[in-house]
Amino acid sequence: MGPFSLDPRDLFMACATVRCFDVAADGQRFYTVHRVTPSSPPIITHIKLIRNWFEELKAKVPSGGAK
Repeated sequence: MGPFSLDPRDLFMACATVRCFDVAADGQRFYTVHRVTPSSPPIITHIKLIRNWFEELKAKVPSGGAK
């Protein structure tokens, strides 16, 4: 994003609860945070239920422990 113009009142209205702006140490630049509304999480359409997974694991992994 490049530079853009903004009514200064809009900046301070958007930053009502937290400070979202700063001035560079050399006083040459003014920094702001642009908030982006996050997109909605995807809707869950199905769930995979795995029954007796521990018994299947025991059948596939040899017993006897590590040596």
